[in-house]
Amino acid sequence: MNMIIRRAEFSEELASLVRRLFPKSEPLFTEKDVYFVAVEKGGIIGFVRLILKEKAILLQGMGVEPEWREHGVGGRLLDSAVRFCDRKKMDILLKVKPTNPALNLYHKKGFTLKKIQDVYILERKRVN
Repeated sequence: MNMIIRRAEFSEELASLVRRLFPKSEPLFTEKDVYFVAVEKGGIIGFVRLILKEKAILLQGMGVEPEWREHGVGGRLLDSAVRFCDRKKMDILLKVKPTNPALNLYHKKGFTLKKIQDVYILERKRVN
């Protein structure tokens, strides 16, 4: 696998992937949005979306094409998001349903449970 992770600007390819993976949501691209994408063989196979807030960065979404799941794509995307947030010296917040299959990945990458409501609110404190 020769996958690369890079920061991405708006593209119809990225918007199409977001719509395909999350049919109930419309992709947003504002000045506060930061996207990282996983690219393999010239095509986008996954993404992570961050929203820059005043006191923390919100991890708003992450998705990987079904045929690429369980190949480390989500972990590499999350690593890129964490490095970005650490460079900005900001914590990451994330709301996730208790049934989300990526919950174990978030725990493995240093996220801890901050609050329980109808969704879990996870937080990763920045390093330093």
